[in-house]
Amino acid sequence: MTFPQAHQTELVALADLAGITTTPGVFRIAIELLAMEISPEDIYVLLKQICPRTPSEETSNMLDTQPEEDEKSEKS
Repeated sequence: MTFPQAHQTELVALADLAGITTTPGVFRIAIELLAMEISPEDIYVLLKQICPRTPSEETSNMLDTQPEEDEKSEKS
């Protein structure tokens, strides 16, 4: 199943409005995977694994894990 170019362009614009920023090529591949009946959850996991993290996300993740590490050191 293929999508006409006009529909792909509209889907890229819709994704952009939703705050999903990607290149049209990556978006096209995601659409092709969906057309091959790959589950959206599997595509999400794949994208999450291969997408680079921004510095703000890394800082946020570090802040989220620090309390757990502090709790472990307090218990020992």
